[in-house]
Amino acid sequence: MSLPTYILGIHDGHNCGASLSRNGKIVASVSEERLSRCKNEVGYPAKSIEEVLRIEGIGSEDLSEVAYASLFMHQKSYLTELESWYCVGIEEQRADFAKPREYQKVIFEQRKTARIEAVCNHLSIPSAKVFFVEHHLAHLTAAYFTAPDVSLGQRILGLTCDGAGDGLAGSVSVCAGNKIERVGTIDRHASLGKIYSRVTMLLGMTPWEHEYKLMGMAPYADPERADIAAGTFRKLLKLSDDKTTFVQNSEISMNYCYNVLRESFERIRFDTLAGATQLFTEEMLVNWVRGCIKKTGISDIVAGGGVFMNVKANMLIAQLPEVTSFYVMPSGADESLSIGACLHRYYYQNDKTDHSESVFENLYLGGEFTKKQEERAIAEICGGNIEVTELENVDGVVADLLAEGEVVARARGKMEWGARALGNRSILVSGHDYRVVDQLNQAIKQRDFWMPFAPSVLEESAHRYFSDPKNLRPYFMTHTFETNNEGRDHLSAGTHPRDHTIRAQVVTEKANPDYHGLLTSFEMKTGRGGLVNTSFNLHGEPIVHSPEDAIRVLRKSGLRHLALGHFLLSKTT
Repeated sequence: MSLPTYILGIHDGHNCGASLSRNGKIVASVSEERLSRCKNEVGYPAKSIEEVLRIEGIGSEDLSEVAYASLFMHQKSYLTELESWYCVGIEEQRADFAKPREYQKVIFEQRKTARIEAVCNHLSIPSAKVFFVEHHLAHLTAAYFTAPDVSLGQRILGLTCDGAGDGLAGSVSVCAGNKIERVGTIDRHASLGKIYSRVTMLLGMTPWEHEYKLMGMAPYADPERADIAAGTFRKLLKLSDDKTTFVQNSEISMNYCYNVLRESFERIRFDTLAGATQLFTEEMLVNWVRGCIKKTGISDIVAGGGVFMNVKANMLIAQLPEVTSFYVMPSGADESLSIGACLHRYYYQNDKTDHSESVFENLYLGGEFTKKQEERAIAEICGGNIEVTELENVDGVVADLLAEGEVVARARGKMEWGARALGNRSILVSGHDYRVVDQLNQAIKQRDFWMPFAPSVLEESAHRYFSDPKNLRPYFMTHTFETNNEGRDHLSAGTHPRDHTIRAQVVTEKANPDYHGLLTSFEMKTGRGGLVNTSFNLHGEPIVHSPEDAIRVLRKSGLRHLALGHFLLSKTT
């Protein structure tokens, strides 16, 4: 019997992390922020590398390869000092363009050498085991090889779109079997993602983190005013004549458009600006997808990259009559790059045309607590005002509390990978009363007032709340849907209050039997087949990782109840 092929994938940029594949299956993936407790951590992910090896129970000597995502990666300081390269304009552009190409080559080689040395020194492996995967190829392979329902020989249209990586802001490819043929690219200077992130910066928020706030605010804008304001973006960026790529519409690069945007929008209301940004993003993406379908003749699509985290745009793409199927890589921003690096290296070396082993059964790719770890954390930091009860059926009791209108944090089972909580590191509450939004925000989340929450919905009950005519099966919160009357009634706190769309996580028994059982029990008690589900963290912090993290959030927040593994913790005062 041959030994398994283990490949370690590394992303060492913004929101860094590590993934581990065994014979083409992702068996562990962790973002460094969960371990460092620094939101959107940047740099070499030593902790998450060690964690994914620990989860699988192997050592570095068992690795066949190590794959870095992205051919080039800036130093940590460059990626954290955002103002120095965000708040720039035409003068900075001209100075940058004047730099000799040899300078760029020297920097590239220096960074490549430093990255190889980092992993070789950390894991005591030879440099011959270290490989690099181009940025947008990693985004695409993460999406393509994890996509469900791809039949043998089927041609798939692969799209990527983000801020930029390795000189590109997007790509168009034709995928079949284990082969990927790139047929088009988007230059980094024509980046749609960079427009979105610079507006985020302009509105006083954090780029690469708070773009979702703009998306949440956009429905509040007056449509006519938003359309007029979007004219500024249209002067900067447009589609090519055949609509298969984005091109600059002026001298200014999207890397250097901040000052132009600041001057153009100085007296424009914040909601209008958010609406304009979202409107422009939607029209560019929708028409680009149409152009790519027309060029390739392929209507089945997989997509990756941070721009495809825009669930509202994803909804419009999925609704196009030209689109037959549309799979978006879960949490498809740069945290997915380490997964793509693993999968590219695995399929690059074999002739497999069937990649069913790589399809995600679920995203619970992190570690889980042992009972001893739970007991130690409880003994060390619980304090006298927290009642601790060991239960045989924790989720049954949680369902009772939720049916009574209580808010309950749940930290049970394997930790989910990605930006979105999927029940195992979540705060849960019944969603039938919209007033719970204020309760969550004031006591726990401190979210911006306009931001919607999202629900977890039983697979068996999803049809009651929204329709899914393209069979997108939103298991990982990658799409929004328009709700019906029952959806707005049962899940009012989990729908957008302005446009009544829903970003649902559909929960199957196969993916998470315990969480599915909790939802089933809740439905039996209330008749409602879903719950509001938001990430278990304090505002500005990563999702909890350890039992200690979970108890600290309980103590510091307005939460009263925490389901921690085998125990229920409840504040007595």
